[in-house]
Amino acid sequence: MWKWTGAALLLSVALFVQACAPKAAETDCGFVQNSYGERVSWKNEGIIDLYIHDSFPNEYIPALQSAALTWERSAGRRLFNIITEKVGGEIAPHKDGKNVIYFMNTWEANRSTEQARTSIYWNGDQIAEADIRVNALNFGFYWKDSGGFNPNVNIEALLLHELGHVLGLKHKDSGGSVMATYLPSGANRIQLASTDVSDLKCEY
Repeated sequence: MWKWTGAALLLSVALFVQACAPKAAETDCGFVQNSYGERVSWKNEGIIDLYIHDSFPNEYIPALQSAALTWERSAGRRLFNIITEKVGGEIAPHKDGKNVIYFMNTWEANRSTEQARTSIYWNGDQIAEADIRVNALNFGFYWKDSGGFNPNVNIEALLLHELGHVLGLKHKDSGGSVMATYLPSGANRIQLASTDVSDLKCEY
């Protein structure tokens, strides 16, 4: 009887470990990975609702919509639902179950060269929330290319990059990627590179 109980116990533990074991590590394809090496994304779970905070200037909403459309054309399907009815409240991104974009009038002094920041939260390998902060304290912005050098930041190019982070993509400083770490002033980088398209198709 004792031997049978011990064998049954051993089998139960083995099944538990197997059930909790993560999937095999995946190639990153330009995506953030969790501690098990799995790509982190929305996993095709419908369309991502993106809310606009009161702080976000109305004149840049079309730039946001255009950036979203650029990703969607490459994915061959709708990815984002830009909700133009703005949300109020404190200009402070927080984990609340809503994906919100903010124009921030405050920024950490030791990170003043950071043009924007996207925070993503995930469970397992699936994103649950993403918030975008745009650094409106230390940077000026423009939308349409006026010809000639502009000392400000192209807001569509910046938002195209940040929406890539919302999708789960990380920085990529090669191949002309829109996910390059830094966007120079006056750079009108508003088209996906081939590397961005191939990375996107790994998950979407």
